[in-house]
Amino acid sequence: MQTPHRVAIYCRLSYAPDGSVEKVERQEADCRALADRLVWPIAEDHIYSDNSRSAWQRNRKRPRWDALLEALRTELIDGVIVYHGDRLIRQPWDLELLLQIADDRKIQLASPSGVRDLASEDDRFILRIEAAQACRSSADTSRRVKRGWKARAERGLPASGGKRAFGFEDDGVTQREHEVRILREAIQRIIAGQSIGGAARWMNTLCRTSMGNRWDSTALRHHLQAPRTAGLIVRGQEIYEAAWEPIISPEEWENLKAILESNKYAQPFAGRERRHLLTGIAQCHACGSKARAKPVGGRNRKSARLYYCWNEECPNRVARNVEHLDRYVAGRVLRRLQDPKLMDQVLGSEPGVAQEIVALERRRAETKAAFKRLADHPDLDPEDLADSLAGFTRRITELRSQQAATSRQRLISRMAGITQEQWDATPVDIQAATVRALYRVVILPATWRGPGFDPKSVRLDPIKG
Repeated sequence: MQTPHRVAIYCRLSYAPDGSVEKVERQEADCRALADRLVWPIAEDHIYSDNSRSAWQRNRKRPRWDALLEALRTELIDGVIVYHGDRLIRQPWDLELLLQIADDRKIQLASPSGVRDLASEDDRFILRIEAAQACRSSADTSRRVKRGWKARAERGLPASGGKRAFGFEDDGVTQREHEVRILREAIQRIIAGQSIGGAARWMNTLCRTSMGNRWDSTALRHHLQAPRTAGLIVRGQEIYEAAWEPIISPEEWENLKAILESNKYAQPFAGRERRHLLTGIAQCHACGSKARAKPVGGRNRKSARLYYCWNEECPNRVARNVEHLDRYVAGRVLRRLQDPKLMDQVLGSEPGVAQEIVALERRRAETKAAFKRLADHPDLDPEDLADSLAGFTRRITELRSQQAATSRQRLISRMAGITQEQWDATPVDIQAATVRALYRVVILPATWRGPGFDPKSVRLDPIKG
């Protein structure tokens, strides 16, 4: 068998939640020792390591594996040493990719289990058997793990392993009270109208994530939408009661998810912190563009600021002093929040929407599980089963549309009767959400020039219903 001229090393570790590279480094050391025994020259610029990468999951990318294949295709290397064959391939598909390259080139493969010539049909046959065995072993392991997860879920326990969830100890069941209090406060802020980004910035003043990172909108949204927040465990289509006390009730959780979903479309650019009450809310009377804020004196940030129409093609661009307009609009909002007729106008929807959604979700999950058990029953018509599930889905969709409308009602009901002092202490993004819920603010042309504020230069159209 011909000795290769430039040999690569490939190492892989399936699971390294802490980012550890120690085991990968040990694999590389063993590969180097094997190269010394075989007298194979190592190409130092072709050491490939995929840390915490699965070779069983077909949809999981292995960047260094792809780079290794490319190096073989371009003839940069003609041999590969791997700690063990299952580090290189656990799917027959991966082996066939390697063999396709070997059809045109003479490639040597070595591991402690022996040396294989990929051009040899006998060695190819043995490798295909080993790949099939590795695939079967992974499938058996996956089945046992999934069954173990289901057994734990039936007992109300989370899947073992993984990083610690914020609000819980490492066992995933015991709650950390101070973190739970922070989560509940963040949820109340979001329900009250604060943006997900504003809640994340508030949390950063108190804590970090369980991995020590800063909170951002994505991390907080993902955490709050997790079923564990409502004391639930979801496995596929099945829902289980968790062994821990819910941080919020399932009904509150459904409301929270509806708010987060509606805010995702209503406020798509949540990266920058809101600084002014009416940015993106007040609009130009002529073109409808949403107002932006800028200093009067150009770049002098200490000068007064203006809301202005940024559309250069607008036939009648307008601008207003930020401080004056904010004060006027806030006064009108407070006056309307004090109006006893407001609640009668706003709170006219059906109660208990979230509770009905929770009940329907559970019934749909139970029905799916029952259908799965009885799928082969001769007396059951598959079309009837499909129609039954479709009925659940239609009703849940209808209720979610109602729920989106009630997020505005919840905000107004929380802010109704608020005092000036309480308004001033409210985060500006909640103030802005309240303005948006009550009024359409339109900036009109000024009727006079000079100091002061002209109430006729702005129109506040009440939002009905």
